[in-house]
Amino acid sequence: KRTVVIKRIHDNKCDKLRVTPDLIWGGEKTMATVPSSCKKTYITTVGMISPIKIAEGIETYGELEVIEFIKKASTDENMVVVDARMPNWYYKGTIPTSINLPFKYFDPKKSPDEFEDVLDSIGVTQKDGKYDLSDAKTLLLFCNATWCPQSTWAIENLMKIGYPKDKLKWYRGGMYGWTILNLTVESPE
Repeated sequence: KRTVVIKRIHDNKCDKLRVTPDLIWGGEKTMATVPSSCKKTYITTVGMISPIKIAEGIETYGELEVIEFIKKASTDENMVVVDARMPNWYYKGTIPTSINLPFKYFDPKKSPDEFEDVLDSIGVTQKDGKYDLSDAKTLLLFCNATWCPQSTWAIENLMKIGYPKDKLKWYRGGMYGWTILNLTVESPE
């Protein structure tokens, strides 16, 4: 037997780069201003690697399941594709039909006003600190990629308020998985 160490290869000088949508999604996945040694590792070592399953009862989707969800959602207003990234990322390009509900807005303590907007968008009402989830929509949430925790944070906050797990779907591949397969991306106006 031999011992093998598996780790993420990362050049610390890449840490100094400021992450922006233009930097990530410009030309060949990163702009010319990104040093060659950082082009591959920079966008794949920023966050933590996500597991395949984020919670019992929540389905993880691949691209074919996302496409099927989008088809079904086109005739069912109770199915919503949610881009959980911040607006500057969303407006650079997103999965068609998605709405932008930034992950930060899913925290009722940190963003109470925005949290109310999120609840309104997903069919949840709140009165006297209690949530009425009887009209909760089926959500498919995503963010940047397998290393991006934004959609998982949003899902975790929804679970805290008792959101039905069978109405939460997660696209683990996110925008990086979507674009690497050259699937349609739209820039909302």
